Amino acid sequence: MKQWVEVAYRCLSRAGTDACADALRTFTTEDRFSVVLVSGAQDKQRATHVADAVIAGLRQGALPDAAAETTLVELPQGVHVSLSVLQVERAQEAHARASHACGAHVVECDAPPLFLVQDGQPALLPVTEETIGGYLVRQCRFSLQDGSHLAMVSEGFLRPRGRRWGWPDIAVAARRWVDTGCDAEELLEALVHTYQRLNPDPPQQDVTVVAMHVRPMRTATVWTGPPADPAQDEAMLRSLMAEPGERIICGGTTARIAARLLEAELETEPKPAGGWEEVPPTFQLEGVDLVTEGLITLRKASEQMESGEQLRGSRSEIGDWRLDGAMRLMQALLAADKVHFIVGLAVNPQQVAESGVAMRKGVVEELARVLEGRGKLVSVAYY
Repeated sequence: MKQWVEVAYRCLSRAGTDACADALRTFTTEDRFSVVLVSGAQDKQRATHVADAVIAGLRQGALPDAAAETTLVELPQGVHVSLSVLQVERAQEAHARASHACGAHVVECDAPPLFLVQDGQPALLPVTEETIGGYLVRQCRFSLQDGSHLAMVSEGFLRPRGRRWGWPDIAVAARRWVDTGCDAEELLEALVHTYQRLNPDPPQQDVTVVAMHVRPMRTATVWTGPPADPAQDEAMLRSLMAEPGERIICGGTTARIAARLLEAELETEPKPAGGWEEVPPTFQLEGVDLVTEGLITLRKASEQMESGEQLRGSRSEIGDWRLDGAMRLMQALLAADKVHFIVGLAVNPQQVAESGVAMRKGVVEELARVLEGRGKLVSVAYY
């Protein structure tokens, strides 16, 4: 299974300002993860320009060192920034998959070093150094293992209360936090909390912290709606059952098709504590992790995500019948890194918008947009 880089970040603005001038950009595909941090510009527009230019280069296939150098040499005379770039290639070859490793490339231009805890120990990367255009540029190619934790910080993070909190201090602290089995969000909270404890006053420099955790990719597959051609029923079911991770069905008719083909019983789950209210009942079906009603549940889950409700998904809650179907669907989708929708295009006269477009298709597309906005990889197949 491919590895995923889980990421969480926070920016703290310096005293006397309303917004942090640092700029952070990430880029995620099926095979690659990239993060760019620009700090020290004292100008949000300048930092944003640099970050956008570097991430654009990475999107076009440039290596991190080339993308960084091309952008920095084009800056006006006298303009100086701190730049960190990390790119992780997810394992493709058989030997890499077997070792659960992925390749990484870090480039640091007048920037604090990357913090890495691997196999339970802080690792000081064997970087090479050179001076390019007035910048001290460090770079290193290395392997990341499943379970690795990383942190990227701006210069302000190293100077609480006017004294330097150095790499060794942070590395030791990070190792202790990692020993607790933390994820990226928890590591971020620990790093920020420690900084604020050492520096209770507003920072004199903008401070940005990026925490990362390497783990297996989590997937969820959602089948909703019967196909336009009933002969495709089995193909849709095969597509659902062939996918790893969470398997979800949204739609009563869809669930009955699956139950018939699986020769399994479709059973209504107990009523949740608050009743079903807006969201219809959920069901149990052997081989499928969650079975809900279709259109109403999909739309409600999308609305809950857009409103910011329950931001952190919990894989354990997908089977908690005390929550309604929309909440459980939302939790399952938020817990996944990659979501695949299998959408049937059979026409239900009661579910067609005035434009003539099936409402189910529109709701799925809206849900896909919301998920992509949260950094998920999303794909949709229509039948």
